[in-house]
Amino acid sequence: MLKLLKYLQIVMGVLAVGTVGFLRWLRLVPPFSLPRSERLGPVRHVRAAGGCGHVVVSWEPLPEAVSYRVLRRDRSRGEFRLAGSFGVAPRIVLNVLRRFIPGEPFGRFPRPPFVDTAVAPGRSYSYQVIANDGSAWSSPGEIAEVSVPVATPSSINIRVEAASEKGKLPHKWEYAIGSEHLSYLLTTDASPEVRNAGAALRFANKLAHDELGMTYVRAHGIFLDDMNVYREDAAGNPSYDWTAVDQIYDMVHADGLKPIVELGFMPQPLASGTGRRHEVFFYRGNTSPPKDYAKWSALVTALATHLIQRYGLDEVESWPFEVWNEPDLSDYPMVRFWSGSQEEYFKLYEITAMAVKGADPRLRVGGPVAAFCRIQEAFLHHLAARRAEGVRIPFDFFDFHQYNGLPGDWRPVLRRYGFEGTKIYVTEWGVSGLFGDVTNDKPYGAAWIIRGLHDSLDLYDGITYWTASDYFEEDGPPKRFFHGGFGLIGLDGLRKSRYWAYYLLHRLGTCRVRLQGEGDGFGALVTGWATRAPDNNHDRGLRILLSSVTELQQQADGMAILDRNLLLTIAGLIPRKDYQVRIARIDNEHSNVYGEWQRMGRPRWPNAAQLAELHHHDGLSWNDPQSSIVADTSGQLQIECDLPMPGVLYVELS
Repeated sequence: MLKLLKYLQIVMGVLAVGTVGFLRWLRLVPPFSLPRSERLGPVRHVRAAGGCGHVVVSWEPLPEAVSYRVLRRDRSRGEFRLAGSFGVAPRIVLNVLRRFIPGEPFGRFPRPPFVDTAVAPGRSYSYQVIANDGSAWSSPGEIAEVSVPVATPSSINIRVEAASEKGKLPHKWEYAIGSEHLSYLLTTDASPEVRNAGAALRFANKLAHDELGMTYVRAHGIFLDDMNVYREDAAGNPSYDWTAVDQIYDMVHADGLKPIVELGFMPQPLASGTGRRHEVFFYRGNTSPPKDYAKWSALVTALATHLIQRYGLDEVESWPFEVWNEPDLSDYPMVRFWSGSQEEYFKLYEITAMAVKGADPRLRVGGPVAAFCRIQEAFLHHLAARRAEGVRIPFDFFDFHQYNGLPGDWRPVLRRYGFEGTKIYVTEWGVSGLFGDVTNDKPYGAAWIIRGLHDSLDLYDGITYWTASDYFEEDGPPKRFFHGGFGLIGLDGLRKSRYWAYYLLHRLGTCRVRLQGEGDGFGALVTGWATRAPDNNHDRGLRILLSSVTELQQQADGMAILDRNLLLTIAGLIPRKDYQVRIARIDNEHSNVYGEWQRMGRPRWPNAAQLAELHHHDGLSWNDPQSSIVADTSGQLQIECDLPMPGVLYVELS
């Protein structure tokens, strides 16, 4: 025993010395040199304003910029470092990544402002902003200095003008919902604890359609080997079996959804690579290029032709066809979606897009379905170069993915290569892209979603939250009941806080009305919409949705210094009319089934009584009883309430 303790002491000592040595060495390693843009000048008119617990950084946007990064220096001298966070990664991890990975995928924002809440009252900070043009970065520009005041949380005054229209509010967030591979719908029990998994996944996807208004469902693996789509005989002659495809698409169709047809993975008989190096996830999808592109092309055309024959051209014409999934993840050993080169993906795209159109020219096909920001411009450059050679590669929409932040503005790059007006879809988006990140279970995610959509809605034509359900096995069957799953809906159909964010978003009208505000954090920490039904009665169906959230996910459990008191004034109503006011909340104390699970001791697998209690607490928290408020003689009424960070407040007048 004494020898073992001595051995452990030696090991701990070596680890401690090694860690200290690594950290000291890290300080001497310069950050990775970012590629310098020839299109973008320095970002100018950088401003920093200190508030209670935060700093708001703003700047003058550049017309050719896709995204920006905010750099911060905590002292008057020293190195500027990346401000903000990448998910829940500690700052030391960000510092390591910044030195060894060339700028991907951390700390990007499509536009100002940026809210920095990793600040201390009474401290001074300096900020710079750099811009990205799609592949390279501008040089650092002006420096903004700011001192954070020592202050207590203050009030925010918000005024809604019910009679003043501000245009339309398209519900682009209802474009699609993500799903585990659809062959999972045919699963019975995924593990002894995860029962009736396929039925539960179907329930969640259908609920996303019925209650959240989702139109499409997107999933990987239409060519997974468990689908038995593709076979070859001893002579190498291919044969197709559409039985499983028909089974799952019939379910999707019956539930009111349309599929986004993501073309992948590679059927094993057609794959150029074998073994774990060419496989991804628990279900071992093959990520290699085809060994015979002619056979791959024929398979794609056969699938599209079969779908047209079964569901009709008018229907299938509305189904987008994506070429693969995240082919830029080709050199990440943990998640490698494509084991070919970038050039091989471009070849795959060309042949696949032609094959889709070979079934019928009216079908829609697009890409590059990228995870990060490294392949998009190269992809568009390739399409433009082929067009200059006289080869027009089908390209009906541009799509990409984004986690832990907001989508970039790719419109300037599309315009640069002659594809202005091409539809843009974000076909995966989420609070966190990390398996097991508990941020996915917390109310923080609800506020983050609403703020993210508010700040980015004009940048794309549709956005897909990943995913509807925690019945999901990319990393294997869930190991515990709440496990940081991507789903809006947890195991056993429990609705998480993020589900209620989409529920409230669905309740918004499509006609925006004027919402203005002032006070510490309005327009940066606190944002939102006011809407009404598109009719002539301006006081009918007035609905207001506000969120308060920081980008720094390490503060997901809340910061008292960022809580605010709201005074909401609604004007333009009928004088002396009596209005029923419904108020819903999402925060750590409301609409938080994860919090209830924590309070009951975090049981790994809740028993029947605990499950019943959790279902009792998985609803949306409304004010009960409803308030009745009479508008004054000028047609105004006021509501005063608190808005914690993170928090969501929804107000509905009827």
